[in-house]
Amino acid sequence: MGISRFVVNNAKNTIAAGLSFAPDSIRNYYKQLVETLFWRKTLHNSGGKFYNGHMQRVFTVVFDLDKSFFNGKRVLDIGCGPIGTLEWADNTAQRIGADPLAFEYIKLNRGLQAMSYVFAHAEDLPFTDDQFDVVSIFNALDHVEDVDASISEACRVVKPGGKILLIVEIDHRPTVTEPHTFGEDIVEKFDGCKIDHVKIVDIRNDHDMYASVFDGKPRTRVGAPAILIGRLTKQHITH
Repeated sequence: MGISRFVVNNAKNTIAAGLSFAPDSIRNYYKQLVETLFWRKTLHNSGGKFYNGHMQRVFTVVFDLDKSFFNGKRVLDIGCGPIGTLEWADNTAQRIGADPLAFEYIKLNRGLQAMSYVFAHAEDLPFTDDQFDVVSIFNALDHVEDVDASISEACRVVKPGGKILLIVEIDHRPTVTEPHTFGEDIVEKFDGCKIDHVKIVDIRNDHDMYASVFDGKPRTRVGAPAILIGRLTKQHITH
């Protein structure tokens, strides 16, 4: 590790330690500021246009689904970010990204994307029960304020028989932007959902989440930071 990177990492750790004692409003402001600056830098480095060409593969191949599976379906991506995660899904009836930074993201992508963005926190989604056929949560569950409430909301808005698609880093060291850490048993918290399948893969040295998912290398050491890929189905309630 170079000297400059060492200094930056130490600065981040110092800030994180201080913010752990700060009021929620200050901590949330800092977290959203870091997220916004990250995406602005990403947009600048990519020449003024977000790349999202990999997202169809994430939603389909990674979860053993075909694009045709999404025909006419209503899809919600929680914690979507600004890149246009659902731009590929032109065969859906509805494609919505929900994020507390939605307004900022619309500015960043200049309103040119076909999917809709809705301002919403994962813990309090402005949607009706059973509204969506597919709910995705990619690289977001460890970012939220309340994990249990966010999981409950995801389960609430997906209809019986619908799918929840989950990609999340597990067993990692908490940070200001990713304050929660949990193990592979996180999928068991999705009450009323059947686990179709779960896969745990290693994280690449460059920490590129989607590249790690595509590599699909099984975790080499139990308890080490890894990526969980899970597909769940909401069960029909019988009386």
